[in-house]
Formats: sequence, structure tokens, C-alpha cells
Amino acid sequence: MDNLEKARMQEQFDNSRADKYPLTEDKINYIGKREVRRIDGYDKASGAAKYTLDISLPGMLYGRFLTSPYPHAKILSMDTSQAESYPGVRAVLRYDDPELPAEADLGGHEPSSVPPLPPIAYFQGQETGAFVVADTEEIAENALKLIQVQWEVRPFVLDPEEAAQPGAPLANPEASPDGNIEQQSTYYEKFGDIEKGLAEADRIIDFRFSQGLNTWIGPERPCGIFRWNGESPELWVKQQRPHICKRSVSTWFGGIPMNKIEIHCPYQGASFGGWSQMPWNMGGHFCSAIVSRRLGRPIKWIFSRREDFYGGQMDEGVYYFKVGFKNNGLITAIQARAIVTNQNLPVFGIVTHFFENTRIPHIYAKTETAKVNKGPNVPVRCEQVPNATCFTLAFNHVAEALGMDPVRIALLNDGAEGYDMQWLNEHKQKMGFPLRDSLQECITRGKQAIGWDAKWHAPGTRRLPNGKMHGLGFTWTHEWDDSGGTGEIAMYVERNDGTVTILGCRADCGQNGETAYCQIAADELGFRLEDVHFRNQIDAGFFTMTPDTSTNLVINGFTTRNAARALKHRILEVATGPRGKTQLTEFPPAFPGKTPEELDIKDSVIFEKANPANRLTMADLVGPSGAQGPLNSVAGEPVLSGKWGINYPLRHTPPIFEYAWQVQRGTFVVGTRLRLCRQAHFMEVEVDTETGEVDIIHMITVNDVGKVVNWDGAEGQQYGGAYMGIGRGRTEEVIYDKKSGVMLNGNLLNYKIPTVLDVGPIDTILVETGMGYGPNGMIGIGEDVATVVPALIAPAVFNAIGQWADEFPLTPARVLKLLEK
Repeated sequence: MDNLEKARMQEQFDNSRADKYPLTEDKINYIGKREVRRIDGYDKASGAAKYTLDISLPGMLYGRFLTSPYPHAKILSMDTSQAESYPGVRAVLRYDDPELPAEADLGGHEPSSVPPLPPIAYFQGQETGAFVVADTEEIAENALKLIQVQWEVRPFVLDPEEAAQPGAPLANPEASPDGNIEQQSTYYEKFGDIEKGLAEADRIIDFRFSQGLNTWIGPERPCGIFRWNGESPELWVKQQRPHICKRSVSTWFGGIPMNKIEIHCPYQGASFGGWSQMPWNMGGHFCSAIVSRRLGRPIKWIFSRREDFYGGQMDEGVYYFKVGFKNNGLITAIQARAIVTNQNLPVFGIVTHFFENTRIPHIYAKTETAKVNKGPNVPVRCEQVPNATCFTLAFNHVAEALGMDPVRIALLNDGAEGYDMQWLNEHKQKMGFPLRDSLQECITRGKQAIGWDAKWHAPGTRRLPNGKMHGLGFTWTHEWDDSGGTGEIAMYVERNDGTVTILGCRADCGQNGETAYCQIAADELGFRLEDVHFRNQIDAGFFTMTPDTSTNLVINGFTTRNAARALKHRILEVATGPRGKTQLTEFPPAFPGKTPEELDIKDSVIFEKANPANRLTMADLVGPSGAQGPLNSVAGEPVLSGKWGINYPLRHTPPIFEYAWQVQRGTFVVGTRLRLCRQAHFMEVEVDTETGEVDIIHMITVNDVGKVVNWDGAEGQQYGGAYMGIGRGRTEEVIYDKKSGVMLNGNLLNYKIPTVLDVGPIDTILVETGMGYGPNGMIGIGEDVATVVPALIAPAVFNAIGQWADEFPLTPARVLKLLEK
């Protein structure tokens, strides 16, 4: 039996129990309710919340890594004697330590089974060669400066197009001796017949653009703590994937049983993919584990703020587009090519969004990854340029070429997998979804909010009384709805008071997801919201869908729903069954002669449907007397509902979209889900033609989330995502010196992240069409806005000055360069 069949059987089993207690509209009290108090609200607002960086244990020591001062260099010799004798230093772990496992080779490269000795660094600032443990972080930092290293400095390359040329310096000759283009990370996206599509076009346009490097930094630096309790490891992680941490530790140390490993996942100071997706993200734990065992003390490893900059978004590179279209605005073909840098986890194509939610019939793209001497790039806040930026620029370039409103172009080309909206509506009907035009609804709300029809004008034609040029920008795409993932949730009734605890260890990155899960559970159980609590930082062996994609609410919503329904069924079984006896007392059923189907629960009170006066509180059901009998199965035994995948019967697998990836697995067909919900974003800007400054004076973000569960969480994702997106599109870029290969702005002063003073009003609008695949028709919103908004500055500035940006982020210097044209 394959995994897909297992998943279908599991889902049928879950639904067979869950369908006994469908959640009807009249029973919804908390889902979609505004002003629900956040579970983490008081702790975070008061400053009492503990993040991984805040954790301090008795006897704890601090570890820091030696880093390379060069972009490409090999250690020829290293003398650590002065560092070892420095007061307060407890240990110096070297790359040549015999106990160091291959995964923690300190060789300055991706973990490998055969680490190169001596170690090699492939970018300036890379952790290489030594790990110093001391009484304080400051002492460890001072000791690092005493390590004497003889380096062999090698040639380096920073630019992807230069790296792709024959004869370019090899960025990593150990891994890629034949050139900097990684053949294993070259992939193609093919749909239809690109030559036919271009031949059918009335017009063809070409454009090129480049994307600078956005880093993955957050408020909290990468860090972690490792402690041994005898032979049992205990970890505190700043990590989106605590379950993978647990598995890794078990593997490192010869298969330590998972039940002997304890993971703590405190609050996360922003975690948007990034570091969590790096193979070296456990490197600090590798090294700390060895030193902790030798010294018998907990070790906290920490990166400096600058070290947190050495890695970023997988979008840095150069992109070439050819777009064919009819004179009426219908796009017939998209052809694209990209050379991107250091894609450590190449999971997104550059034209996937065109396939997923347009009627464009012919698509072709090739993406190549070039190794350069910078840090590794992985998905951070999702796929900004592959997809979102390409999508925005292509549609707006067509609109400009035809002199048409870009909103009209969007509506004209909306669809899915090369088919129009009529085809998509037929599939909505087959799947039982309402027939609503999500994009039209989002656009209507957004246009009204920003005053689009009154303010829209031809490019470069409106100068304001303050002397600045006025511009409007628009973009759109589908709402996030990944089609896979797993989640585990456990729920149990607490003894004596009848409240419910949810267990599901997960990284809380601040999106208020835990409160949303409590809202779902409370409505499904019929409990008061204050009687449901999520203990998300506890390692009880259950791990939710990790917050590294936008499917979390969909997948965890299903696990929460089904676990709640299973628990509700068990509660009603206990309420109608024998309650056991003690030596002195026999307890009759709470509802003698009744069946579970004759009862229901509301406001944490069990009652008979036909006679609501016949009722019993949950506290009375599981109070001290009731807990003497079989009720322990409710009071003490978690009811687990795990999901191996979501809604497989609704999965749609396209027969002709090839995602050819040049690795051993060859060509495979990607299964996707039909995208039914849309998002639309509008931006109003003023451009100062003397300074090149772009002022964002109004921003509208509209998301069709199917069904809002938690308004604060959803609107917070929109509002925060808009700031992130504006920063990435306007100011955020890691700069390297071309001559030395050294990072120049690895700090929060020169790497400019916008604040509330840098952006005008941001209006957040949520549309509810019920066309999501999650419970109650919900869909994901995480990553949406932060991913789509960065490119929106391009059409807005174009509308203001009449020149297309071809370099991002669109800094004042680049705007002035455009104005010179």
C-alpha cells in the first residue's frame, strides 16, 4: 500500500468519526469572531515572553564560531593555544577534533560525509575551523580574536552572469570542479508549445531585470542550547522544524531513542524559512553537544548580528522574459530564463504562478543556479521573484504595451492551467464549491479602497502640487494553498475542572496561529474558548505542520477539527456509559439510558438535545468523584488525530505540466491543487524626481482567505507582510565589495528595514468566498503579502515616471538612473 492510499484511508477513518458531529453555522461562536484575546498576547505585550535567546540555565556556557575574513580561502594552519589559555575560556573545539561528526566538520561548507581537511570557506564570514566555549559571549568573542590562522586566499566570483561564463573563477571547486553552473539544480518548466504560442501572438515584448540579495535576518539571532541529562539530550531551539531537530539528534548519536530526546521550542523572534532550511542550521547543536558532554554543562551557541546576514532569499539573479499576446490583451505565451545564485533549496520555478492561475496556454522556462562566493540562498518569506515578481512585471508590461488598465488584463487572463474561468467554474461545481469570482471580488474591494478609477492615469502624466510625480500600481495572483503536509494534534480533558489542553509542539513565529486552533477546537467541542488552551512549546511527541509554508492553518485546522470531534465523541460516550465504582461508592451513568447521539455540548455543558434542562457541566463530569472510574480515558488519555495529507479526493493532478528537474529522479509530474481563491494589491506612490525617493502614501492589500478564523492573525499577516514587502522592494539589499568580496552592510543601520514612519496608511481587506480547501472553506494567508508586494513598486513607479525599473530593490539611486533615461 503506497503513502497516498494510506492517506486516503486515514482521511476516510477520520471523517467517519468527524462526520458524526458536523459544525453547523448555528454552532459557530468563535471562528471568525473579532477581538478574541491572543493566547500569547499578555506575555508578548508585557515583555514576559521568553524567546530562545532569552533562555538562561544554571551553569550555562556560551559558544561562538571562528569566521572567515575572506570570500574564498583554505586554512593552512591554525594555532588555538592563546585562545585556550584566555581567562574564562572552557574549551576550543577544532575542525580536526576526532570526536566531531562529519555533519559538524567545521569545514566551512555544506555538511558532507567526507569533509575536506584542512577546512575551506566559500564566503566571507562563514563559520570555519573552530568553536570557542566560554563563561560569557564576550569572553568567547575576545578569545576568537586570539586564534592565529594562516589562510590560503583563493580567487572568488560574486556576480551570477560572470560566474556562468567559461573560465570564471570557481566559487566551490570541491563541489563543482567543472564550472559554477550546478547541473543538478538546473530545471525546466514546460506547458503547451512555446513556439506555437509565440506564433499565435499579435505582439511580442522582451524585458530583463535583476534582483539583489535580500537577507533572512529577523529580530532574534540564530541560537540554541544543548544539555545532556545523563544519556538523554535536551535542546532549546530557534527552529521552525522541531521534529526534524529531534530526528537529527537521534541520528547523530547512534540512534538515541526519540523518547529520550526532549525538544523545547520557545517563542521565535521571526522565522520565515531561511536559516531553518539550511543543512548547517543544526551545526551549533552538533558542536555544543560534544562540548556539553565533556564539560557536563549546558552550552548556548549564538551567531552575531552580522553572521545572521550571511544567507538570504533564493531570488538573487538575472531574469529574461519574452511575452506574446493578442491585441485584445490575451496572453498566448510566456518564455523565461533565469540565472540565480546559490540556491540551496531550489523548490520554486519562475513561471509556476502563470500555470496555476491563468489561462495562458503556452509556457516555457529554464532556471540555472550559479555558485558564487556569498552565503547560501533558500526560500525566505516564500518565492518573491520566482513567480511573484515575474508575474507582476509580465502582466504590467503587457498592459503598458497595449495602453490598457492592468486590472483589465488580469481579469481577462484569469483562469487555471491554461483554461479560462468557465472551465474553472465547472470544476468548482464538481468539487462542491460556490461559484464566485474571487479575483473580481478582490479587485472591486481594492479599487474602491484606493480610488483607482478616479486616480488612474497614463504613465508619467501627473505631477502633484508638491512637485512629486504620482503613480499607481496593481498586482494579483492566487491565494496560497500548498497541497501537502502533515500535522499531529493531541487533545485531552484535564481532570477535576473539565478544561481541554491541546498538545502540538510548533514554532510560534507570532502569527497568532495557536489562538486560531483554540477557536476551531472550542467550536467543534462546544466548549467555551477560555476552557481550551494550546501548549505549543511542549514536546509531548506531537508535532504540528511546521510554519515553513502557508498550508499550516489548512492542515493543522483539519487535525484540530478531527481531534476535537474524536474527543467530543469520547466525552459523550463516557457521559452515557457506566462510570465505574470505588470500594465505597458506585457511580451510575451521568445520562442513564441515553446514547451519545442524543446529547450535545454547548458552553462546556453537556445536555440532552430533547430536554436541555437535563445537563451536566464538564467540570462535574470529570470532577474528583467522576475521575475515579473509566473517565480516566478522557481525563488522562490524549485523543490523537493525525493527518498524512489533506483532501486527497479533491486533489487535481494536471496531466501535461512538466517540472523537469535534472537530478537522478528525472522528469516528474507535479500534482497541484486547483487555485480558487485570489489576492490583489494596490499601491499609491509619490516619486521625488530630484532625490529619487519613493514615498508609499497608501497601500491596499486584499486577500480571499475563504473563511476568516482569527481576524487579528489574518490582518496581522497582511499588515506585517506589506511592510516586509515594501522593504524588500524598495531598500533591503545586502551589498558586497566587488574587490574584496566582503559584506559591507551586515547591520540594521545600513541594511534598511522600513518602520511605521517609512510607509503611509496600509488598509487590510479580507474577502470570504468559502472556496478554500481547509475546514469551513478556509485557506492560507501566510507569506502571501510579503512575497507579492515587493514587485508592486515597479508598476507604481513606472506609472509615476514612465520608465520601467530593471534592477531591484528600487533604491533612490536606481530611480535617479531611470530618470536619466
